[in-house]
Amino acid sequence: MVEKFKIKKFKLKRPKRPDDRKMYFICAVIFLALAAIFLTWFLEYRYFINSFSRTWSFAIGSPAPFFFNALLMWLLLLLLWGIFEKPGTAAGVMWVVITLTTYAHINKFNSRGFPLLPEDFQLASEASSLTKFVTGESIARLVGAIVLIIALTIFFNRKIAKKVFLNYKNPSPSFSKKHFLATRVAIILIAGLSFFFATDFVRHNDGSRYEDIFLGTHFTAWNQNRNYDDNGFILGFLYNLQKLQLAKPDEYSESKITELKAEYDSRAEEANKNRISAADEDVSIVVILNESLFDPSVEYQGLKFEDFYPHTGGDVLPNLHRIMREYPSGYMYTLDYGGGTANIEFETFTGFTNYWVNTVPYTALIPKAGDIPSIAQYYKKYGYETVAIHPYNGGMYKRNIALKNEGFDTFIDEHDMKHQDHDGNSQYINDRAAYQETLDVLKKSDKNQVVGLITMQNHTPYNADIYEETEFAVTNEDIEEGKRSDISIYYQSMHNSDAYLGEFIDGLEELDKKVVVLFFGDHSAGLFDKTNNNDTKEIRDLSRVTPYFVYANFDANFSTSYLPTTTPNCMANTMFNILNWKKDSYYYLLDEVCTAEPILTATWLEGRELTNAEVLRDYELLTYDILGGKKYWMK
Repeated sequence: MVEKFKIKKFKLKRPKRPDDRKMYFICAVIFLALAAIFLTWFLEYRYFINSFSRTWSFAIGSPAPFFFNALLMWLLLLLLWGIFEKPGTAAGVMWVVITLTTYAHINKFNSRGFPLLPEDFQLASEASSLTKFVTGESIARLVGAIVLIIALTIFFNRKIAKKVFLNYKNPSPSFSKKHFLATRVAIILIAGLSFFFATDFVRHNDGSRYEDIFLGTHFTAWNQNRNYDDNGFILGFLYNLQKLQLAKPDEYSESKITELKAEYDSRAEEANKNRISAADEDVSIVVILNESLFDPSVEYQGLKFEDFYPHTGGDVLPNLHRIMREYPSGYMYTLDYGGGTANIEFETFTGFTNYWVNTVPYTALIPKAGDIPSIAQYYKKYGYETVAIHPYNGGMYKRNIALKNEGFDTFIDEHDMKHQDHDGNSQYINDRAAYQETLDVLKKSDKNQVVGLITMQNHTPYNADIYEETEFAVTNEDIEEGKRSDISIYYQSMHNSDAYLGEFIDGLEELDKKVVVLFFGDHSAGLFDKTNNNDTKEIRDLSRVTPYFVYANFDANFSTSYLPTTTPNCMANTMFNILNWKKDSYYYLLDEVCTAEPILTATWLEGRELTNAEVLRDYELLTYDILGGKKYWMK
């Protein structure tokens, strides 16, 4: 019998290697640290509008802010790692977020000259309307970039992550799974809390005009461009988070506001004895905010705008200039450059200021504030009809809510307008249609009315295909050709708008109804880098003043033909004064405010202390009371 031999099988054992889990965590932390540096660089590169030199200057010239931004980026990546488990996915998600965020920033900066701020995200509900302000080509590039990032992330996770110990597979036993999940939760908590505490010093700054709060880094409350430039996008963005909360002044109390109310009620009662009533005179009031209307021929503080932007074609605004010669007129110092319409609108209608609020009241404060004092609310007490007209989406900046709370009982937006004319290939309803709608409202009722019109014709973008021909061309060849083309389209839009203004005034002259008009341009377009970015403040101011006038289609016996340069919060009060009209009590507080600080905005003051601190403090208390407090003034 042949004995069978059993052959023992031998298996080759892998060499012993470090614990997979430990290696995974070490490699993940290192990988995310490197990713944080890359993504911080990418974020700053996009913030500086794809400028390598400016990004390099920031990273090398300001290493402390750059690497602190990178540290914060690393903490955010750790948090995403805990959520998504895979380090590659965490980096990919953050890359997509940065791409989307900086796309919004670039479009805002190109049109307005200001970086993306936290309050801009309050407009997310109007995203469909905002897409009209960007080109299809840029959206296609954005989608392509996101698809590429997603593809790279998938490739990394499948082909590379395993080779560099970044594709750790969770063990099968249930205890190990729970232990691994607990580790991920711990990472999320540690990263989140670390980010929260590491940024507390910048999120809760004291709001000083100038502030050194991080390794000698200089924050400037009134200049967000400088904050982002000097401190990086993340720190600049976090610094502005405080603006979403309305700070309560130390002296705010019911007794203080009640005392103020009694004082100014008494002043109003006495002063109004010597004034006439617009209601008794049967005068209707029209307030016109003309979108992006700016005077290219402006001369201010001894300087001429046309010295920087000479152009062909003659006078861009001949009708406006004729009206300004015949009626009280002046220049408004705008709150913003290239944008900020809702804030300017808010100040004009209400008489309150955004100086301390420093956010977008229409989206952040007024919707939850309820009824607030305004020119519309005041005249409703005298039986006036109140109508607001805006030839665009009524939900933009939550106007459908804000204007109602300001006392406008009827709101006509683009969907309700009978007149829908456009100029050329412009996407916006033109000013001729807006003015005709206003005339129809005035003719429709025998009652006195307050009508607020916010136009849209001159709004960005200024695409080359809007007009077949333009009459105006900038001749300064130091300006790039694309920007000169945009300015040419912008000037043509304003020239057409000026013609429609002339038609509107002619229509009012024929109207069998007394009407007073407060008209102003809200800001210039964000096209004038040579002035707006100049080192000299007086030159920067040239692109920040816009025309305004007060017109009447009857003999209104104006007390002056000169209107002071002022901010929007003072303009309605200025109109009341030159007409010698009775007015609400808080406008008597505005008399003192507008004398002490006729221009109340950070870009004008640039850190200078306010004059007449007592009356400005009362004004701050009243502003807080109405927008963020208990509204004791209205009780």
